Amino acid sequence: MSMSVLWGYKSRITGRLWSFIILTGIFIYSISCVPNRKIVYVQSGKDKKTEFEAIQKRPRIIQPGDELFIQINSEDEESNIFSTQTNNTVARGDITLVSYLVNEEGFIRLPPLGNLRLKDLTLDEAASVIEKALIGMIASPSVSVKFVNKTVTVLGEVNNPGRYEFYNQRINIFQALGYAGDISTYGNRKKVMLIREENNIITREYIDLTDENLLESYGYYVKPNDVIYVD
Repeated sequence: MSMSVLWGYKSRITGRLWSFIILTGIFIYSISCVPNRKIVYVQSGKDKKTEFEAIQKRPRIIQPGDELFIQINSEDEESNIFSTQTNNTVARGDITLVSYLVNEEGFIRLPPLGNLRLKDLTLDEAASVIEKALIGMIASPSVSVKFVNKTVTVLGEVNNPGRYEFYNQRINIFQALGYAGDISTYGNRKKVMLIREENNIITREYIDLTDENLLESYGYYVKPNDVIYVD
């Protein structure tokens, strides 16, 4: 084989190799570069500051299956039969050991008061019911009621899908996604499914996280036991 033929053959191979490398690089670049408009949350077509009216916060009401932590204080703590066990357990950091389950009929059993119906009450209303039941049993009762089992489940195209507990009174959808490490690059931020069950009714709502109107929408705040799914 002459040198000119051999050189031409090598040149064709080298040209094809470089073409392959260049095309591969273009392909990788094209699939790795996601337009910024698809990633940014709460987008607006306006560059100026926009104000939104604060969302009306609905207090969570007590429902069957809820677990409640109940703290009972008195002016005379020596006669307070509720304080010793509760305070010792809280000091160990596990309030679930002194939580009270709301049964299917909406009652909790609180010895020695017996059964108390707390279904459909807010936490403040439930505290008032318990305080009234304690009158005459302990001196000047003061009651605090909190939810124990507050969780949100985040699934789909997020970095760390799972079920997460939260202790604030309420969180928003961005905080919930933060627990799961945020949506991955290829998650669909324009169509996030929110599944919610209330009063034996399951609702499904699709949320556009890039829409600034989300900030004053019903789906902005997450409720306990919500499920968030990212396509």
